Amino acid sequence: MKTQFKLGQVVRFKNYRRNKDEKEAYFVVVQEEEATKELVLYTINTNRIYKSGTTIIPDFPDEDLHIVDLKPSDLINQEIMIKENLFNDVVVGVAVYFFGDNDSIQFNHIGDLLVSNVEFEFNSTIKHRLKGNLYIDLLIPLQ
Repeated sequence: MKTQFKLGQVVRFKNYRRNKDEKEAYFVVVQEEEATKELVLYTINTNRIYKSGTTIIPDFPDEDLHIVDLKPSDLINQEIMIKENLFNDVVVGVAVYFFGDNDSIQFNHIGDLLVSNVEFEFNSTIKHRLKGNLYIDLLIPLQ
């Protein structure tokens, strides 16, 4: 039976071979598979294969992927992309803190965006830390 991956679901590869110090690679569905379209995933955290913000089209999603319950703590010390609240810029950095409970990360579909329910914080070269939600613009062309 074919798995129906839905917009905003967090997935990972079943057989992603990590090094001992490497964390899991997580992706979010940004385009559902249809008769005329392929399944497209957005890389949440930078890993040895993909940078955060990279989109990929898996060859065999049904065999290779499964849905996961991603917690904010899973992304601490990981390179992720947020839309920070100070300058309203989309930035990539290493998450050092998250706000709220360690409940599952969910993505809300708002217009042409997917925005997480969790806010993360980065260290920065300016006086203030940068903070914001995981942020995915669905209109950006595939990378």
